[in-house]
Amino acid sequence: MDNLRIKFRILEETFNPYKEFELWEKVNKNSANSLFIGRVRPFDQFGNDLKKLEIVHYKGMTENYIKRYLMKISEKQDDLCIFLLHRIGFIYPNEPIILIAVSANHRGIANKYLQEILEFTKYKVPFWKKEWTLKGSSWVKKNTELGFKL
Repeated sequence: MDNLRIKFRILEETFNPYKEFELWEKVNKNSANSLFIGRVRPFDQFGNDLKKLEIVHYKGMTENYIKRYLMKISEKQDDLCIFLLHRIGFIYPNEPIILIAVSANHRGIANKYLQEILEFTKYKVPFWKKEWTLKGSSWVKKNTELGFKL
């Protein structure tokens, strides 16, 4: 989804978070930016070395869920601009998995909504994660403990 205030994409390919942020920042005119870059950890939920992380989603449903949330949150604050990238597919340790950038006219507002969007994305967006190690694979259960409501 792209409009003047909200931009998000779900990607199968890797991305350079700094380059993406730089491109977004050129069209974003607010004075305060908050940025979060999340990378895949090199170990699984049990402490084993991670070979790769697999993220799956229901195409269309996940995008619609994110779109509705971001539109709702942007209505709370007139000057808010939001940029969200999230990977799916196979992602390897230390590769970027998520980029969230939020801008507003004041840093406190940008920081507040960045944290809110991060928690929403981690706990409520319908992404399912499988960790692959030398011992096999297992689904991650912790990130979905809160569930989600449409």
